[in-house]
Amino acid sequence: MKSRKKYKILTDLYNLLTPLMGKPALLSAVVMTIFFAGLDEPLYACFLWPVLCLVTHVFKKSLQWVVLVSIVVAFVCHEYSVRKNVNDLPEAGAFTEACGLVETTQSKKSGMAIVIQTKKTVAGEPLSPYRVRLTEKRSLPEYPMPGDSLCYEASYYPVLPPTVPGAFDTRGWLRSQGLLAYGKFVHWTVYGKNWVPERSFYQFRKWIGSRFSDYLDPSETGLLLGLLAGDRSGIPDALRSDFQRSGLVHVLAISGFHVVLLAGMLMIFLKATGLPHRVVRIAAIVLLFLYIPVTGGSPAVRRAVLMFAVPQVGALFQRTANTLNSLGVALLFIMIPEPSVIWNPGFQLSVAATMGILMGGTWNPLKKLPEELQKNKWWARLQALVVEPTYVTLCATLSTAPFLIHHFKTLSPFAWLGNIVVVPAISMGMQAGLFALLSPFDFLREHFCYAARFFLRLASLLTRLLSDSSQASVTVGPFEPSILLLCGVLIVLMPVAGKNRIARRFSLCCMILFAITFAYKGYYAIVEPSWKLTAIDIGQGDSLLLTTPSGSHILVDAGDIKRQDSGKDIIVPYLHHIGVSKLDALVITHPDQDHFGGAASIIKMFPVKELWLTDCARIDEKENWQQVISEAYRRGILIRDISRGVLYKEKFFEIKVIHPDTKHCVDANTQSISFRVKGLGRSAILTGDLTVQGEKEIMKTDVYLKSDVLKLGHHGSKTSSSRKFLNRVNPELALISSGRKNRFRHPSKQVIQRLDSLKIPYLNTAERGTIDIIFRSDTMLVNTMLESGF
Repeated sequence: MKSRKKYKILTDLYNLLTPLMGKPALLSAVVMTIFFAGLDEPLYACFLWPVLCLVTHVFKKSLQWVVLVSIVVAFVCHEYSVRKNVNDLPEAGAFTEACGLVETTQSKKSGMAIVIQTKKTVAGEPLSPYRVRLTEKRSLPEYPMPGDSLCYEASYYPVLPPTVPGAFDTRGWLRSQGLLAYGKFVHWTVYGKNWVPERSFYQFRKWIGSRFSDYLDPSETGLLLGLLAGDRSGIPDALRSDFQRSGLVHVLAISGFHVVLLAGMLMIFLKATGLPHRVVRIAAIVLLFLYIPVTGGSPAVRRAVLMFAVPQVGALFQRTANTLNSLGVALLFIMIPEPSVIWNPGFQLSVAATMGILMGGTWNPLKKLPEELQKNKWWARLQALVVEPTYVTLCATLSTAPFLIHHFKTLSPFAWLGNIVVVPAISMGMQAGLFALLSPFDFLREHFCYAARFFLRLASLLTRLLSDSSQASVTVGPFEPSILLLCGVLIVLMPVAGKNRIARRFSLCCMILFAITFAYKGYYAIVEPSWKLTAIDIGQGDSLLLTTPSGSHILVDAGDIKRQDSGKDIIVPYLHHIGVSKLDALVITHPDQDHFGGAASIIKMFPVKELWLTDCARIDEKENWQQVISEAYRRGILIRDISRGVLYKEKFFEIKVIHPDTKHCVDANTQSISFRVKGLGRSAILTGDLTVQGEKEIMKTDVYLKSDVLKLGHHGSKTSSSRKFLNRVNPELALISSGRKNRFRHPSKQVIQRLDSLKIPYLNTAERGTIDIIFRSDTMLVNTMLESGF
């Protein structure tokens, strides 16, 4: 009986692993990925390696050898990669004056970005080679070209750690690009010119741009150049943001979609020449391999070209290639020289989407429809135009969902619609662009450019309509990587769960585990209620997030837009990162740009239920401020007028407005909305840019001011935080929101001396980054993004 049960289990496991049988390249790629992940993250090894050992027992001897060889190769490649990375970069850092070879150049809004491999000092002393990226911000008639030897003096930008959770990690970006530093040129001198392949590819990209720029606007030329040659520097930021929010950013990055389209047109052109089929295949493979460096050689492009090349090579030798095994070959060619690529988000999403589409094709339920329906002419059209694209999009969305949630904490509910209506327009625009590129006559090139313009404008318009909704990008998560890993396995097993007991039981266990996890989190929130105040580091400005015990979120102020759009670049990514799905209220304490600057972007990009402001602020005539109010009206956001005495209340928590009295409108700072937040026996006072005059008006009332935390008015300016007010509040901690090295020199030395004399400790976002304060009935926990100042 036991042997029979064991036999059934082994049979189910064998059937479960059938997709890997007869596909040694795919199996090898999976094994190497598991081994690389385990070597980099030991926690994954504890879970994945035992599973690998278990399933290897089921394989035939030939596949067991594949697993063994793959593990050995993975170990050797990983060790070589680690040692190479450790020895590549000098400990002393980048020299400000050095000489080297230009590797690549790219046009940017800020100037011409140039990557240099530095090899020696200006005096000619050899250096351990390292790479830097420097920007030439001046407008010059000529810039360094790939292959040029030059000596330079550079001013490097400081590499600071992230000060806001979910913000851009500069150090991680430099590491992923293989750069030691980045900065700008002080001056440079070219002393030699050499030919390198990248020089020709760079000139080829410029030639492509020149073919379009005669008839298209710069933005349209930039978009077409990005779609065909991978140079996205000319794509407007607004358009790129629209594609990202609507879940269509993959369209802008050269990937399988672009390579398949290009390969199809290439095969048509080559076959039209009358060349033998073998020559056509060889020529197509060679041309597509040349296309890899033209586009920058991203993992997605390499994967797509290799997946095209493997079946074509098989056809040359009259061998049929399996698409999943072709994917395995492509992954091996990418991972073996660069094991760390498995952590690249673009690589993960590209592979997951491809795997999902290929496996979804195998399990396609549309193949099981009745024959009568499949032969129906109207159904065939509907299936080709809507049903099939929707199913393919669903497969790609499900397979990439765990990675999107892990990296970006968001999903786009409109992505499937975008893939149906936008991708065909992009495809037609690319085809028209290719014909314009290859047209021998100017009048043909002109008409093809105009056709490309029509389709690209149509795609941009549709993308703008999709991204205009505040629900275009929905927060999902955050979840632990282990939970997302189980979700990924669950998505793979669900189609076979009905027939396979192991898959069924594993799926059931995952469901139970998810239910227990979510139930525990909900139970803990009820048993141990808390509320949180977060001072978000947005530089010289204010933005504070209140999280109530019930899970409501109220954002107080939205930062500035001078150096960067705080709303789009800092606050919204932060809200996604911590799992906020909507703002119950956005409070603008007063209409100064360093407090409302990011509000327009937040309202456009994130669901906001209410906008709180004062009567006096509503009539302020600043153009940018009135645009914020107009946008709120347009989106149906309730605008609530706030004045002294207004009370927001929920269980264990309340917000009481203590200022201003809006009977008379005075200067904006004095009129700043100020309120006392209270919950679970703890309290905080938030004051916007409240002045000493405003503090006096508050102290004339009978409002109880003693609080645990005080957010100092006006970023710690000497026009705020009077000694009398500080004594009345008597906080355990003062918060200051200011920018590093700001021109106002906030916080004022006088205010700091006042705090020290009263023995009030303080934390400044300029020194500690984002500051979290968690209030519980028995304690107050303070966490900062940085342990100490820069």
